[in-house]
Amino acid sequence: MLEQLLELVANGGLSTSEEVARRLSVSPLLVEAMLEELTRLGYLRRVLSGCSGHCAGCAMGGCAVAGRGRAWALTETGARTASQGQGDAARAC
Repeated sequence: MLEQLLELVANGGLSTSEEVARRLSVSPLLVEAMLEELTRLGYLRRVLSGCSGHCAGCAMGGCAVAGRGRAWALTETGARTASQGQGDAARAC
């Protein structure tokens, strides 16, 4: 399931953790835990605190998931893994 979340982040566009939870048929709390795990593993990075969702004017750019006052974006490792559709994130599921 971590790989599915990583692919959703890679597909771009800002999504809330609630929207991602619906797409993955899991709870928003589980999405938050998976985002933290992908961050710990080096596939995602937190880009700012208190994201307002105004991405067009965002200096950080590239954030893909926002939830509970935080936003995440792919790291280089995360982008490579998502484009391959396999790797450590898939094995961690």
